[in-house]
Amino acid sequence: MSKHSCGENNLRSRGHPRADAYWIANVVKEKLIGEPSYCPCTMQQDLQREFGVELEYRKVWKGKELAMHDIHGTDEGCYDRLRWYCSAVKKTNLDSIVECEIDPLNKKFRRLFICFHACAVGFVSGCRPLIFLDGTHIKNKYKGCILVAVSKDANDDLFTIAYDVVDAENDVNWDWFCYHLRSVLLFHQCIAFDEFTFFSDRHPSIIKAVNQLFHGSGHAYCLRHLVDNFVLRSYPRHNKKYWSSVFKKAAYASSFQEYEQHINSIFESMPLARGFILNSDPQSWANALFVGNKWGVINNNITECWNSWVRPARHLPIVGMVDHIRVQIMSMMHLRLESTLSMNKELSPRKEKFVASVYIESRTLRVHRLCNWKFEVVDGEKSFAVDLADRTCSCRSWQINKLPCKHACSAIELKSLSLYDFCDRYFKIEMYRVAYKGIINQIPTFDTSESCVDESDIIQAPCMHSQPGRRKTKRIPSQEKAIIGRGFEHGIALKTTYTFERKHCWIELGLRHLWNQQL
Repeated sequence: MSKHSCGENNLRSRGHPRADAYWIANVVKEKLIGEPSYCPCTMQQDLQREFGVELEYRKVWKGKELAMHDIHGTDEGCYDRLRWYCSAVKKTNLDSIVECEIDPLNKKFRRLFICFHACAVGFVSGCRPLIFLDGTHIKNKYKGCILVAVSKDANDDLFTIAYDVVDAENDVNWDWFCYHLRSVLLFHQCIAFDEFTFFSDRHPSIIKAVNQLFHGSGHAYCLRHLVDNFVLRSYPRHNKKYWSSVFKKAAYASSFQEYEQHINSIFESMPLARGFILNSDPQSWANALFVGNKWGVINNNITECWNSWVRPARHLPIVGMVDHIRVQIMSMMHLRLESTLSMNKELSPRKEKFVASVYIESRTLRVHRLCNWKFEVVDGEKSFAVDLADRTCSCRSWQINKLPCKHACSAIELKSLSLYDFCDRYFKIEMYRVAYKGIINQIPTFDTSESCVDESDIIQAPCMHSQPGRRKTKRIPSQEKAIIGRGFEHGIALKTTYTFERKHCWIELGLRHLWNQQL
């Protein structure tokens, strides 16, 4: 424990008179630079453990705010730094697309789009033409949303394409984001969008923007969000878990016969669900009906991973937030590139493992040769037609996943060919390396001498938007207070013990059986 240097006469309690917000800011500033999500509750514990002082939560919170202002500046002043930041990105990362839109009347910030050249080249040359779109909320003073476009690399890992800072998820902002995303793809000579597949959570604004700006592309809906809507509408009156699994089986079914079998069982048990399923565009989420390529992907979970990945940055002011995301992407690309240098297999690690497991299953199947490239594979009581020339199987798993199914593996082995020659090129280790070959360069520290002193050119902070819904006028009581209040109503004395480390409240009941009966 650190020793106090201000004399023992001033120590009159567990606190300290000189442990004010400014002292706290100086102590925690260095840690906040590398860990912006460092919360005041953890600060309280660390300060008590290191200096032996117990401080109020509000004082610690104020100290964190002062430290964050020293590191990143104020929330209002950060918007004017966007002029410098956009210019710095374009200078240090050539051919990167950075667009900042300002209201010409009042000079207030509207939107910011960022796509680094390394990310664009890596996506076009090393990733599948899959684009996942989603938005996540910003937690700083002025709120707003981050719109993001991500993809999957050869190993099914997260790959960031572009992100955008807006005030809300609406038609105008999604159109603006998709317009600049389309400009990025056109700049890298991606003219034909019919090979692209977009994933979303069925947000109406995303559907409109994709239909208008990416003609001919496929649009798939996230199954997880669809199942949640299916359950929330209370169509499964009984055994919701079972009927959710039936709904998922219908979505994963590779053949139209399997899809109809599961869907008809839902229609027979829940007639009210028919309208919801038919209006949800089954051709956009069912494997058996989807026209296009999804490479076996059926959920939009990769965007949820991105939202969780950038969670620490969402509390920062706008310049610190977008630059923190840049550093995260830069570090990820470097680590992934280093990991690929030691890989000596034909496919990415996850796809190599998948093909190996499928090959083991294929050893028990019987194969009959029909001609040079066509085979009949017997799997139990069923038989499947495999055409190696067209890379098709009647089970349709090969066409959906773009990797040989167990029936195709048995036919390939009989012909003494390599399985790797029949795998999609997007899963090859060469594509994995190419995706992370680009480099995102560092950006120098902000220099106040470069800022413009003309007040007419200063970018103003946007208007603060209140949360949707009715504003709360009463404070929600904590859980322990509500329980204690209900206990006193029934004449039961309670003893409450707080454990701050676990953020939990244990309630010791004098008459536990009476409490259970009355409450």
